[in-house]
Amino acid sequence: MFSIGDKVFYGAHGVCIIDDIQELTFSGQRKNYYILHSYHDVSIKLYHPVEAKDSKLSPITTKEAAQVILETFKNPPDVWHSRMNERTQHYQKVIESKNHIQIAQMINTIIRKKLELEKEDKTLPSQDLQMLEQVTSLFSEELALSFNLTAKQVMDKVEKIILAN
Repeated sequence: MFSIGDKVFYGAHGVCIIDDIQELTFSGQRKNYYILHSYHDVSIKLYHPVEAKDSKLSPITTKEAAQVILETFKNPPDVWHSRMNERTQHYQKVIESKNHIQIAQMINTIIRKKLELEKEDKTLPSQDLQMLEQVTSLFSEELALSFNLTAKQVMDKVEKIILAN
């Protein structure tokens, strides 16, 4: 169970802060809910049942775990699926896994492909670029909290690791 003031990772919403825990009624059912707001935008208010079987809330990654995640960027890229729909399905499975290492490896693969294409004066397909931007912003925000850095500083570290390997 989380407490008021805790920073949590909330799926597609990224990092959120728990403002309150209240008993509320939604769809005719009375339950305890976390009331959260987005770390980026305090105007975004979210509700999540305290006792959810498939909770989308997870604690922020520890600094030690974040360091292990960063090591992922030393790995070579995964196989690049030539068909966009295969890549999209793969991306969705990785995101749904909530596995930070798998998400980091997916980001690693996309960034390395982007760099490879740039060397050939080509660009990454827009769908891949959108996925990279979406996932990277959530990923870097969480690691930034773990390391007490900014999201930009985290991505600078990632880029440095990739370029060195």
